[in-house]
Order: sequence, then C-alpha cells, then structure tokens
Amino acid sequence: MRRYCPLLWLLLVLPLPEVSAQSPRLRTDSKWEVSVFFGRSALGDGTFVTPVEGGTTRNVGLNFDSSYVLGVRLAENLGPRLGAELEYAVANQPAFFVNLGPSVPQLELNQKIHKLAYNVVIYPRELEDRIVPFVFIGLGASFFDVSVDSKQEALQQGVELEDRGKFAFSYGGGVKLAMAPDWGVRFDFRDHVTGVHDFGLPATAPLLGVGFRPEGTSHNWQMSVGYLYTFGVR
Repeated sequence: MRRYCPLLWLLLVLPLPEVSAQSPRLRTDSKWEVSVFFGRSALGDGTFVTPVEGGTTRNVGLNFDSSYVLGVRLAENLGPRLGAELEYAVANQPAFFVNLGPSVPQLELNQKIHKLAYNVVIYPRELEDRIVPFVFIGLGASFFDVSVDSKQEALQQGVELEDRGKFAFSYGGGVKLAMAPDWGVRFDFRDHVTGVHDFGLPATAPLLGVGFRPEGTSHNWQMSVGYLYTFGVR
C-alpha cells in the first residue's frame, strides 16, 4: 500500500487546473457533512519471535488477506480550512497463522476489524474550490472480532482465541470533488496504526503448546471512495 503514497502527495501539492464559473462547487457555509464509503483494506504481514518454555524460541508468522472496507463519516466544517470528523468502519480482514505450535503448523481465521476514529481535518485549499484536497490526523480504537466458526475450529485444534480492542492512531489524506453545491464524492487514503493483536494467546508458549508474542505496530492501510452530502449552515 505504500506505493500509493506518491500519488496522494501529488494530489495534495500539485497545482490543480482552473475550472469555469459554471463548475459545481461545495457550499462554503455548510456546517455538516455525512458520507458513506467503500474500498480496500490491507494489513502488513509479520514474523514474531515467541519464547518457548525451556529457553528456546519459535518464529510465528501472522499474515493477512486484503479485503473490503465499508463505513460512514460525520464531519463538522469549523472554518474554510479546518474541520473535524467521526468515522466508523468495518473491514473484512482474514488472518493466517504459521507455526503457532508443534501441532498447529497453520491456522486460518475469519475476522472483522471495527474501527472508530475522531480526526482533525486540514484543507490546504479553500472549501469553495471544486476540487478540495485535505489531510487529517486523529485518535481512536480498533476492535478485532474473530468469527464464531473460526473460534470453534481453532478450539478443535486446542487453540482458544479471544477478541481484543486496541488504541489506534490514524492519519492520511485525500480529495473531495464537488458534483453539486450540496453533494459530491471523496477519495481517501488512510492508515490506522495499532499494536499487534495477540488474539488472547499466551506470550510464552508451553513446550508442546501454542503461543504468540506480538511486538511493534500494525498498519491497516485503507483506500476508499465515498458519496458525501452537506447540510446545515455554519
């Protein structure tokens, strides 16, 4: 997903072509904006050194498949260059363990990641332009929800899994394109950064059992397109 960063940078900093007076522009006095979106979500893979009782270690792999993300945002325009937004999103993010234990060389999981974030939005250009780039930064949380079927299948292999919530930091940017004074489309690229989810597994594995010690951060990259509608007067 990092390969998309140069494209985002170009959208934010390059001069945009002039548009005619008849071109649609978003209302500058709108106080609220609601948008629904869909897109693609991906998590980075990793290998984690996990201690094993007796003084040895085991390399446990945790991989993720990219899949869809859906969500909604409610934004408040605080001024011509400043706003704030509350976002909820759910991403389908299947996971795959490798070498979790001697009797569990591989374990596939179906899971959803529910994300909640509150972001401060900065507009490098005035909101009255037809094409409005923006950047944002914010805080929130991610809840990792393993499916019931996956938990039951894991139990049959002696692995008990638990859902977890994690504090999150989010950042990114995008552009809004006016289609009429009250509505338009927006394109977003964002990253939700959390600690690595431990799935309730022990950080030190029994000699013949399973274990997983997560370390570092997890980057949940998300690209989306959405429909936006503005209303109210600031």
